[in-house]
Parts: sequence; structure tokens; C-alpha cells
Amino acid sequence: LECRAEGNPPPRTRCARHGGTGDGDPHHGDPHHGGPTRARGSRVVSRADAGRYLCRATNRHGVATRNVVVTVECEWGIRGG
Repeated sequence: LECRAEGNPPPRTRCARHGGTGDGDPHHGDPHHGGPTRARGSRVVSRADAGRYLCRATNRHGVATRNVVVTVECEWGIRGG
């Protein structure tokens, strides 16, 4: 999950799964947190990736946050190939 924000000065952004422990959370601050890749930075997701995430943008003027709910719909089997 990628977190984007605009501001002056440009904010630092992080996205962490709710219930994570900050820097120890494998999803913390890394939109492409491992796993098999498909193309240009995307990766294969699984049902385990579903859940609530907190995206945070911070600069010297303050902090803005947004909660995001991710739902993963799966098909059994692989098509194409």
C-alpha cells in the first residue's frame, strides 16, 4: 500500500497496518513489503494482506492521517500464465 501526500515542505509518509508495533511491523513504511513481484514494483497479495492500515503524512506544520480498509478478493487457480 502506497501512501502519498503533498505539502510545503514535502511531507514524509508512512503506512502501517493497524495493530502493528511501529518499526517492528513488516508493513511499516514500506509499500512493497516483500513477497513475489509481478511488474514494476507491484507484488502478489494474499488474503493475509487484508485489514486496516493507517497512512500518516508529517512535516514541520503537523500530521495528517487517514485510515484505509483493504479487502482482498481471491480467485482459486491461476489464469493466463
